[in-house]
Amino acid sequence: MSLAAGVSFASAGSETLAANTRSTARTVVFVTSAYAPYVINTDGLATGLFPDIVTAAFVEMGYKVKFKFQPWQRGEKSVRSGTAFATFPYLKNPARESEFDFSEPVLFFYPKFFYNIETFPHGFEWQTLADFKPYRVGGVRGYWYENSFKQAGIAAQYVTSDKQNIEMLLVQRIDFTLIDELVGWNLIRETAPGMVHKYAVASRPQSSDAFHLMISRDYPNTKLLRLTFDLGLLRIKQNGIFQQILDKYRVASEYGTP
Repeated sequence: MSLAAGVSFASAGSETLAANTRSTARTVVFVTSAYAPYVINTDGLATGLFPDIVTAAFVEMGYKVKFKFQPWQRGEKSVRSGTAFATFPYLKNPARESEFDFSEPVLFFYPKFFYNIETFPHGFEWQTLADFKPYRVGGVRGYWYENSFKQAGIAAQYVTSDKQNIEMLLVQRIDFTLIDELVGWNLIRETAPGMVHKYAVASRPQSSDAFHLMISRDYPNTKLLRLTFDLGLLRIKQNGIFQQILDKYRVASEYGTP
């Protein structure tokens, strides 16, 4: 369903859906993992862009939400089994779409190549992924770019976290690592707060995609809840709450989906 279709749905049946959700209001269960600033785990309390948006969208429709932190793979199992309604933030791909449903786009995703300015004092421009073949590229096992790197002939060095790659960039053990820009700068401020000036990003994003809720097909009333969220998301964009959440986390408007 496109956003345009969502507008049509809202105008035709929003009052009926809102009445239904109020009359059957309950708590919707989500699983997620820390991925600041999209998801922040503060002693088990979920905040950040995504939890705040999800909460606001469902509250708009008369629902409560509950967030549980689980490792990514365990969280996917919880959603697959119907123990949780959805997990976030997730990109669509054919393998996931064969098992899960997805919400409307929530936030855009701009992964960029980070580097140490001492390695590239004059910056770095690139056109295709093959331009990175001569360099040491750090990656995280299981991330979206593994196949693309392989096809481009990039012999990446894979570790288990973005934080490790940020640390290796600082000591120049790798030349580049690919991270969502918001996540990358957040990790740098946490990991090397006195060394932020040593990092830079190639201006061109590796891709432009959108994060969604990845939704269970077996959770009770899952189809209604998906429509409920999509309509709630549309409403908080119209009433200004969505933009307030972006402003709260100092995120540029370009990350917000229309």
